[in-house]
Amino acid sequence: MEKKLKKVEETLNRLDDLNRTHMESFDKKVLPDLEKQSAERAIEVDRLVKRIGGLVKLSQTQTRVATESMMLGLNDRMTILLEQNKALRTKVKASRDLIGNNLKQISKGKKVISSYRSSAAVSNNPRVLSITN
Repeated sequence: MEKKLKKVEETLNRLDDLNRTHMESFDKKVLPDLEKQSAERAIEVDRLVKRIGGLVKLSQTQTRVATESMMLGLNDRMTILLEQNKALRTKVKASRDLIGNNLKQISKGKKVISSYRSSAAVSNNPRVLSITN
C-alpha cells in the first residue's frame, strides 16, 4: 500500500508542477501552446485516476483508521489541484476571448479597407486577357 500511495503522491506532485508551470507560461509568453498544455495535464490526470483507483481497491482490505487518514490527505491535495485547474481555466478563457476580440477587430479592419476602394476601379479590372488582335 505504501508503494501505491507513493506513486499517487508522485503523480500529484507532477500535476501540481505542471499546473504551476502552465500558469507561469501565461505571464512569460504572449500565447502559450494551449493544446499541448491541455494534453500534458490530461495524461497526468488519467494516470492519477488509475493510480487512485488501484489505491482505493487496495485500501478496502486495510484498516479503516489508516485508510481514512490517507484519503483525507489525498482529498486536501486534490482540492488544491482543483483550485489550480479553475485558475488555469480562467486564464485560458481570457486568452481565448482576447484572441476572439482581436480577430473581430481584424475582420472589421478588412471590411473598412475594402470599402475605401472605389467601385469603378474594381469594375475596370479586366477579367479576361485577349491575346488575339
